[in-house]
Amino acid sequence: MIILKIDLTKLINNNLYKVPVYGEVVIPKELLNGTDIRRISPVKVNGFISNNEREYELDINVTGTMILPCARTLKDVDYPFNIDICEIINENSLEINQNRLEILPIIWQYILVDVPLRVLAPDAKEESLEGDGWRLITEDEDKEEIDPRLAKLKDYIKE
Repeated sequence: MIILKIDLTKLINNNLYKVPVYGEVVIPKELLNGTDIRRISPVKVNGFISNNEREYELDINVTGTMILPCARTLKDVDYPFNIDICEIINENSLEINQNRLEILPIIWQYILVDVPLRVLAPDAKEESLEGDGWRLITEDEDKEEIDPRLAKLKDYIKE
């Protein structure tokens, strides 16, 4: 079941207090352009939307798996996500059109915020941390020896 729009008619007419929201949303591939996400599984959505005096409260849980590049090897890495969304939407919101709420932009916004800055493949730690003329420097090593040619300059710096 693909849910992209939720009919709010029963909430508007006060027939119901809550409308269940559940199913799967397929994220269009066009949305992946310009992001680090290579692929994304169909996103499972479960929750409800309720009417709260001229506002609607969308309370859903979104789960799925996105494929991201490893920061060291550029191999595909599965990154599962589990996002709780609690969004207040008023009647003037752009997502509401003809008593229907478009939830794809809301879900996509939260997924983008959940993308980590970097991921590592499980086997990335086995990769070499040195090469021809280079090596990985950690924060602890960043404060290492001073170039002997510049050592006398530290005498001029008063701390």
